[in-house]
Amino acid sequence: MLTVFGAMAYIDRSGRSDTFEAGSAPEFVVVLGAQVQGDQPSLTLKKRLDLALSYLNDHPQAKVIVIEQGVDENRVIQEDQAHDTRENLEYSRVLAEQHGMDTASVLIITSDFHLCRAKYLARKLGMEPYGLASQTWPEILRVNYLLREVFAFIKAAM
Repeated sequence: MLTVFGAMAYIDRSGRSDTFEAGSAPEFVVVLGAQVQGDQPSLTLKKRLDLALSYLNDHPQAKVIVIEQGVDENRVIQEDQAHDTRENLEYSRVLAEQHGMDTASVLIITSDFHLCRAKYLARKLGMEPYGLASQTWPEILRVNYLLREVFAFIKAAM
């Protein structure tokens, strides 16, 4: 049991956003998917998209896989085949390469509880990952998501 709590703490600490020096952020940006309710994004996905929009407004050279909120469509590439995080990263890399982007490094925009595993999977796929983490809300759900991530991480490592 102590090991599970230790893993949760590690995932929590690893789910913090990276910082970038001017001009050093990757051009390849992936917003990882989350649940959609009807034709509306879930709160989790909305938080990820809002963070991505803010990043894109601050980095006009960046192109992104999966976001549309008023961003020039020439900067948006939609990946709609993935069923999990690994596939999302893998398919996004293929799309990015088809559009001439350097995929040696990737900026992953996802939820704080999800960032640790997403970066791990990107490394397994041969990319140098960086991350921006949206906050979980309501905060009480964070414990549930962190516990779920422990088991998802074990599955990813196999």
